[in-house]
Amino acid sequence: MERFNILLLIMAVTVQVTSQDSTGEPPIQISKPKITLNPSHAVLYSTETVTLHCEVPEEPTGLQYDWYKDSADLSEHQPSITARGSGTYECKAKKGASESEKSASYTLTLKDPPKAKLTMDPKWTEFFPNENINLQCEIEGGSSGWTFQWMKDTWTSENNSVLAITLKHSDSGKYSCKGKLKNRQVTTQQSNAFQLNVKVPPEPKIQSDWTEAFPGEKVSLQCVIQGVSENWNYMWFNDLGKIFSSRETNIKGNTLTLSVKSSHNYMCQAKLRGRKVTTAKSTPHLITVKELPQLKLSIESQWNMFYPTEKVTMKCSVDDESNKWGYEWFKNGGLLQEDENISFSGNTLSISSAKAGHSGQYTCRGKHLTRTSVTTRETEAVQLHIQDIKPKPTITKNEWFEFFYTEERVQLKCNMTGVGWEYKWYKDLNFRITNPELTINAVSLNDAGDYYCKAQRGDFSVDSETLQVRVQTRPPAFLRMETELSDIMTGDVTLRCNVSDGRQWNYTWFMNGQELNGSSDVLKVTGNEETIESEFKCKGINTERPLYSALSDGSIANNIIFKRKILLAISGCLVCCIVILIIGCIILKITRKPEVKETAPEDLFFSMTDSKNKTISPMKEYMDNRSTELEECQEKAELIADRVSAVHEDGVIKDEDTPASEANGLTSFKVHRLRSSSTQCCSVTVVRKATIDLFIPQSIFILGLNIVVLVFFLMLNTKHI
Repeated sequence: MERFNILLLIMAVTVQVTSQDSTGEPPIQISKPKITLNPSHAVLYSTETVTLHCEVPEEPTGLQYDWYKDSADLSEHQPSITARGSGTYECKAKKGASESEKSASYTLTLKDPPKAKLTMDPKWTEFFPNENINLQCEIEGGSSGWTFQWMKDTWTSENNSVLAITLKHSDSGKYSCKGKLKNRQVTTQQSNAFQLNVKVPPEPKIQSDWTEAFPGEKVSLQCVIQGVSENWNYMWFNDLGKIFSSRETNIKGNTLTLSVKSSHNYMCQAKLRGRKVTTAKSTPHLITVKELPQLKLSIESQWNMFYPTEKVTMKCSVDDESNKWGYEWFKNGGLLQEDENISFSGNTLSISSAKAGHSGQYTCRGKHLTRTSVTTRETEAVQLHIQDIKPKPTITKNEWFEFFYTEERVQLKCNMTGVGWEYKWYKDLNFRITNPELTINAVSLNDAGDYYCKAQRGDFSVDSETLQVRVQTRPPAFLRMETELSDIMTGDVTLRCNVSDGRQWNYTWFMNGQELNGSSDVLKVTGNEETIESEFKCKGINTERPLYSALSDGSIANNIIFKRKILLAISGCLVCCIVILIIGCIILKITRKPEVKETAPEDLFFSMTDSKNKTISPMKEYMDNRSTELEECQEKAELIADRVSAVHEDGVIKDEDTPASEANGLTSFKVHRLRSSSTQCCSVTVVRKATIDLFIPQSIFILGLNIVVLVFFLMLNTKHI
């Protein structure tokens, strides 16, 4: 029964669905679609837009489309789509529940645009104005159907694949091209770039070591173009016109060789082989034809008289370009050769160590270094004189003393016969100065020593005799402060200057380096803001050598006043301490009362001694002097002891263990009381005397010690301040 109900339910649902379908559009037959292509070129490129169209024969209205690429749904539902690159495309149409089968697969291939290639004709590396050049743009696979664009700085439209240019300077630049299909948006990649440089024809230059020549000499000139010179033909010109080869003139390659007779400017010009390119003429090269130069012989010094071992230099000079000439030397008409003393260097003859035998008449002549056949005439003769005796310089002294005081002036002069001498001064073999005169304006101890001068000209020198300079120090000046009690209170300073060499001196005073008025040995300085910060110095003045003493050491008053303030402060503190001590003694003497003690204090004699060496203190000495009072106390103690002994003898006190309540207990108590009274009497007397009487000498001792220290400190500071 249950199965029957389920079957009825299924049948009802089926009937209902069938009735619903019968209410919509009836199914239709949709033909298999076909994919068509636009544009329909044999070759399609990835850079252009390709449209695919899904065509259905007898196409019903209201169709929808599905597109597939490589079996993947493209989610495109239009009858036409734009291709998404190379691949296999399919499509189908549908309407309601009806749909067609997929179209036949259409394989679409999109190629990359071909590359453009730029070539050049002719294939030269250098180009010059007015030359023709062809640039050709080639397309891989052929150039049919393509138009071309050329670029130099910006793109320009050209229909031809060849760009012909008649070169100008402005045509220099970087060229490239690309192709474009006619009526299609397909463009090739940009071609390789070609850098075109239109150069100015090079300027030839003449190279030659010849700038001057003598009549009839052959000279060589070379025309040089930077780069490869063998591609050029050369032509030569001078001031008169073009030069052609002849018996005396030869043109070979880029070299011109000819025999000159007069001065001319020479130029060359070059033409590029196989091309219509001609350079401009070179810069003129002047060759001067001149007469042989005149030489002149001279001695390289201001003097003509020489001494043995002195160096002699003679020079054979030419008016200009002496570096192109060599020289020959003659003495007394004969050719001179080098030896141990004579040497030649360029245009110079040198005699390293002159002798009398070197005297004579000297001449020279020039000989060209590169043209050995060319020589000049001999110069006029020069007479050379060599002396037999060697001179010696002398020293002249100005205001000389056996001993010089420091800061005095020492002046020496070196003299030598002849001219051209340079004078050098030495002290203890050490060089000082170069000057005819040696002046020491303020001599010092370091200037003492042995002096000599050296006369020198060139490499020749002669030393003088040695002169000893002795120096001693000036007498010293001593500056000290003399302080009085009034100076301490007012802040003034008294300065005294002294030069102790046994002579009578006047004195000069200085404050901060400036001289003060007055010549006394004492200077009174008033204490103020200016003087306390100033430095004072002094020196002695005399009428005989030494005319003045050494300058004293400096002294600043501010330091002295500061010390005085410290002294006054210390002194005031000491005085206050002394006054307070005296008052304390007086008060203690009046108000002090004795203290009653049951037992005697510790041994005052020992406590007032030094614990290490047991020396007796002043207190013990004082107590020893007070023996009389102690003796009286002892007599009282003995009397009490006698009374105690009498009581014992009478048997009043039988036993110490007997209680006090017994008959003789009163007696025992009295004995103890007598003993105690005796002990207290002695203790009170000792303590009172020791305390009161000992305080007075100790106070006096301390007071005296303070006074001594104060007086000593005052004397010490008064002496040194």
